[in-house]
Amino acid sequence: MLLDSVARPEAAPRAPRRRRKIPLSFVLAGLAVAGAVLYLVLANTGASAEYYLTIRELRACTTCSARSVRVAGTVAPNTIVKDAAAHTIRFTVSDGAQTMPVVYGGTVPDIFQPGIQVVVEGKLGGNGVFQAQNLLAKCPSKFQSATPGAAGAASQ
Repeated sequence: MLLDSVARPEAAPRAPRRRRKIPLSFVLAGLAVAGAVLYLVLANTGASAEYYLTIRELRACTTCSARSVRVAGTVAPNTIVKDAAAHTIRFTVSDGAQTMPVVYGGTVPDIFQPGIQVVVEGKLGGNGVFQAQNLLAKCPSKFQSATPGAAGAASQ
């Protein structure tokens, strides 16, 4: 009850806050910059995103023979044949369930060998042989440390 009888001072009316006006030119310039950045991000992401198919997916695709595609797989053992006269290399790629012969006529990566994972880019010929224009080899992700005895022997 005591609190009810105590007179509270009236709050002085506050002066209305002045709102800062942002010039319209700044707003338009900001929107233009944001739009340009968004456009560049979307345009470059779509251009650099390239997917690859498995051998099974390539064989199931009905429109893939007319366009260049990427196919991933592992180089099958004992299938690499180099033709020095034609400057080509022939090998077989496997995805575990299916295999596909590949012919490539460019520079071969240093780590290219049987058992390495590769991505070949090109077209599937009518004879079932994949004509590759690009050959990408995946680097092994495992690094093995040298045995302690081997390191000491090498330094002596």
